[in-house]
Amino acid sequence: MACSKQTIRGESVRMAASRMAARRTVVACLTACVTCSACASDAQSAAETPKLPVTPVLSGPPSAPATPGAPTTSPSTPLIPAPSLAPAPATAPAQAAQFADADALLTAVERTADSLRDFRANITLETTDDVTGDTERRLGQLVFVQEEGKPATRRFAVVFEKFIDGSGRMDERPVRYIYADGWLTEADFKQRTLVRRQLARAGEQYDPLKPGEGPVPLPIGQRRADVLARFGASLATAPDSALLLKSARPMVGVRLKPKPGMADRDLVEASVWYDAQSLVPVGVEAQRKSGRTVVSLRDATMNGGISDAQQALLSLAEKVTTGWRVDERPLAVAPGAGNLP
Repeated sequence: MACSKQTIRGESVRMAASRMAARRTVVACLTACVTCSACASDAQSAAETPKLPVTPVLSGPPSAPATPGAPTTSPSTPLIPAPSLAPAPATAPAQAAQFADADALLTAVERTADSLRDFRANITLETTDDVTGDTERRLGQLVFVQEEGKPATRRFAVVFEKFIDGSGRMDERPVRYIYADGWLTEADFKQRTLVRRQLARAGEQYDPLKPGEGPVPLPIGQRRADVLARFGASLATAPDSALLLKSARPMVGVRLKPKPGMADRDLVEASVWYDAQSLVPVGVEAQRKSGRTVVSLRDATMNGGISDAQQALLSLAEKVTTGWRVDERPLAVAPGAGNLP
């Protein structure tokens, strides 16, 4: 029996609402760097680092794309030096010489990601409330895998172990977000709660990292056409965040302004930053109506393989959630499913 247009429209609205709810939940909690003490120190010092008039300077054109199958990395770098009396030269002319426009940069980034199989990094997501001025951070790591050239097979885990509040006090708050096979799972080990949200049905072609649609704002393996369909794009000059300015590595960036009709209506604008030589993603700055979010990806490695321990983060061990409170939220049954012809 055919469904009415009204029923189908209602189903589409419910699916969009479910995915937006999942996105807001993850965005509200993502704020991180790896669980080691060194990263914790970095996160704490970010709040104390003065905002400098220094901008990252590009050092010539990027190197040739990596040989397929070879790992691509964004090396660790020392902290920025103390402020000097003379301001550093602006980066805009160097970027204009390297990439004619944002379209050229996005094309190069997509070409680099064509052979993407795995990605890992230490992640710091910092959130600032514009009303209260409070800044919070979470410290963790990111692991991502997919079959080469098949975005629908993507799986990833964002694992947070530590939380730093606005006063600089650090807490152990282990939370893990896992995406696999159309389901986003949030496991809170302190509260002993498990929330599973279905974002796509079995067999549905769904990319969890598609710009403006997926539940997690991670700039990994994104297609130029997908970005330009949802955002107006221009070359960015330099990061505003002290967290990203701590890197002395040259960066290139693209500034994104949402087009009308974007699903995430809270987003005002965002800048995505890449290592100038490898074009591996290193950070995101997002201005929302409610505040500011900064994602820093440190020691990022693409196609370098993942260890057994990192592979284990992509799922929850058997019986680890026994006795937990479980909340499972599947998508509604598709209109017409199960109806006789």
